[in-house]
Amino acid sequence: MINAQTKLFGLLGNPVGHSLSPFMQNIFLEQCGVNGVYLAFAVAPDKVGDALRGMFALGVQGANVTIPYKEAVIPYLCGMSKAAQACNAVNTLIYTEKGYYGDNTDGAGLLAALAREHDWRPEGRKILVVGAGGAARGVSVAMALQGAAEICIANRSAEHAAALAEQIESLGNVKATAVPLEQLQKEALYTQYHTIVNTTSLGMSPHVERMIPLRAELLDAEHLVVDLVYNPLETRLLRTAKEHGAKTASGLGMLLYQGALAFEAWTGKAVDPEPVRQRMIAQLSGAAQ
Repeated sequence: MINAQTKLFGLLGNPVGHSLSPFMQNIFLEQCGVNGVYLAFAVAPDKVGDALRGMFALGVQGANVTIPYKEAVIPYLCGMSKAAQACNAVNTLIYTEKGYYGDNTDGAGLLAALAREHDWRPEGRKILVVGAGGAARGVSVAMALQGAAEICIANRSAEHAAALAEQIESLGNVKATAVPLEQLQKEALYTQYHTIVNTTSLGMSPHVERMIPLRAELLDAEHLVVDLVYNPLETRLLRTAKEHGAKTASGLGMLLYQGALAFEAWTGKAVDPEPVRQRMIAQLSGAAQ
């Protein structure tokens, strides 16, 4: 029951109406016996600073940050974790006496999900990442730090792709390249990279007919296609990849595991996200009807 001791947690983004984070985090709170509630806040672009100052003044204990504010919140933070600094993007805000501390659990969450779902780890692999925004940085940095051999960034803006590739190479011991999005039509990419990660929002509900310009006929059982979009659960990209024999992973796993890492940072309580997976799938299925 909500009472005078109830702690508040939240999600900042725009839009947020599609998000499953409130559904998931409130289950975590209930399962761990934490007297708290998690809400979603749609914040206007010119109100990000006001939102963070207001949340801190009211004692909001933690929050997630989603599109398009993973970079915009940075000037208002009292500090950042090494992961957040490395990718210059924040998806988790942790309350401290000095202000909010920024972390990025996206990459770690995705790696935990892929290890659980496909026994997949980045060590020694060549990976193609589509997109160059905050999610792409989080994923690419985590994979680079965990031993990926090579990461190729494909993006509509060649400048943004090149900047991210340079940032990744600066971490050391990983080769990073950048190509324009049109290069996804080149057969050589599918021979060289057997892990393809879409970090863009193409295919997200309600625009479910969209997908990156993938040449699905070049996929086979050696390929793993990952889509960070989780609504719908099976995007057009994943459905097409599966039809051509590739292994697939939706963004639901990353959502679950990055959320569990954020929850632990806020509350000090570890949670196993797997028991929540089926409830999340049921929620998504209900939303689609």
